[in-house]
Amino acid sequence: MKPLKDRNQVTIGVVGTVIAAMVVLLALNLDNLPLINSNNDYHAQFENAAGLQAGDDVRVLGVPVGQVDSVQVEGGHVRVDFHIEDDVTLGSASRASIEIATVLGNVYLQIESAGAGTLAEGGTIPAGRTVVPYSLVTALQSFASFGNGTNTAQLSRSLRTLADTVGTIEPSDAKAALQGITNIATTFAAKQGQITELLNAANSIVGTLNQNSGALVELVIQGDSFLKLVLKRRAIISALLRDTSALGQQLQLLIERNGAHLGSLLSNLRTVTGLLAKDRAQLQRAVQVLGQFSQNLANATGSGPWLDLFPVTGINPDNQIKACGTNPSSSGRPCLTTLPA
Repeated sequence: MKPLKDRNQVTIGVVGTVIAAMVVLLALNLDNLPLINSNNDYHAQFENAAGLQAGDDVRVLGVPVGQVDSVQVEGGHVRVDFHIEDDVTLGSASRASIEIATVLGNVYLQIESAGAGTLAEGGTIPAGRTVVPYSLVTALQSFASFGNGTNTAQLSRSLRTLADTVGTIEPSDAKAALQGITNIATTFAAKQGQITELLNAANSIVGTLNQNSGALVELVIQGDSFLKLVLKRRAIISALLRDTSALGQQLQLLIERNGAHLGSLLSNLRTVTGLLAKDRAQLQRAVQVLGQFSQNLANATGSGPWLDLFPVTGINPDNQIKACGTNPSSSGRPCLTTLPA
């Protein structure tokens, strides 16, 4: 190969110039090169531009992730084209807002990712999910609407009453009132953790009640049924109380009319009871003898319609029967003996 000094210098100059121009173009469009920096393009619809321009930042969670490409009017709204880095994923229900960056009026496009799905590349965030900053025109329009609906005469009287009330307050009282408000605010700030725990506990209670709402409703229904049953039994209980009261009145009249007779009757009853208690042993003995007699009588009359008796024991004495023996003919002893006088 020939060295450069031996080649055509015009050709070398033209080729060098073309290469330098290509390098400059690539450097100027480095962000648009797909292999160098890959971005995803999206669109958003706003009611007005609110000062947003091409080149302003696009932020997600306050972090710059892209830029605004163009802002143009499209029908009855403003269309904003922007791109973000490809590693940032937007939800299918993402929201967009134009936020103020500095007090000088610089703004940026804020994206809030939301939704279970994913917003496809080239997707559009509709005007229903976009918000523009609060402008002076909007404030004046709101003030005009408020002024038209305000009763100025009544407002004037209210302001005069407020001025008269404030004018009668001593500076020390006003200072004390403000100090009290400050103390209340300080106490609330110091108890913020406890208040948060209280609200969380209340939320837990509400959740528990919500979960057991069916059981609570059933309990209320059962309580209502019980009350209805009590109401039904009230008439029966009232009638029972009335009858008991009437019985007490009748007993009272009976005692008042026959008190003397009832006294003697109770006295005689006590006497009879005392006699029975006194002769209780004899009565018990009589019952025992009567039982034995009843048993013997049953034995004597249980063989048939007659009475079993042994009259020989009633005619001959026991000593004569013993003298004859059980078999008088074989013993040879006389059965007839002279009975002792």
